[in-house]
Amino acid sequence: MDFSLAYLKNSEQFVLKSFSPDSKSQSKIINFDDLKLEKVDGLIFDKELKSEDCESIFESEHKFYPVRSCGDLNIDANQFENLDHDNARIIFDKIRENWILQNNLNLMEEIFKTQKHLLNLFPNDRSGFFEELWFILKVNLGAKNLKLFYNDLIKAKSEHEKNKLVKIKIVGSRYPEPTSIDDADELVLKHYEKDFGQIFDVTDYNKEKGQLVICATIKKTPVLIMANIFQFTRIQKALLTSLFEGLNQ
Repeated sequence: MDFSLAYLKNSEQFVLKSFSPDSKSQSKIINFDDLKLEKVDGLIFDKELKSEDCESIFESEHKFYPVRSCGDLNIDANQFENLDHDNARIIFDKIRENWILQNNLNLMEEIFKTQKHLLNLFPNDRSGFFEELWFILKVNLGAKNLKLFYNDLIKAKSEHEKNKLVKIKIVGSRYPEPTSIDDADELVLKHYEKDFGQIFDVTDYNKEKGQLVICATIKKTPVLIMANIFQFTRIQKALLTSLFEGLNQ
């Protein structure tokens, strides 16, 4: 699977390198504002170049992907510039696995609080509920891409109308972006409709391709989760199973 790493070049710029197992790596120079626009999967910085402004930005970006110092990884700017895919993947695996584990531990410590918060949203703000759930799943799976499908109910505007059931898809690279489903999505949902019924079921996981499909149910509402991931551990599975079980109480 492709991935990208940013390296702090100076106090204002980064080198962003994109790595693919099938092609030569690509690099370009970006600034701090570009971090929110580019597809960044990890960030490496030199403590000697880090300012107070950098500190706040790195803290904010750490919510979306791992941020580590070059000293922790024994790599400098020149070595980063010359990284090939295989060596970059070793570094990426190291920082990503640690970041995901920290997210898992944080959710584990806050799971009852998180479940209570989500359950308070569910009856009155279903959109907000699923958008927050999408983000929780994305950072705890360390997903490159994540789609979440669910059913929403549009209440009738008059007594002569009926409530309308609609299917919603949430995607996004940083923040959840709800959108209507298309014909291709309808076919996907049709393909998996027989797999719903359990609270949390890992329906399909292809480790080589990094493709994960989960069919879940929340308060009788079917939820389809499709993600591109770099790893899926027993801790992640157990934690997310517990999360969904709590949401069905």
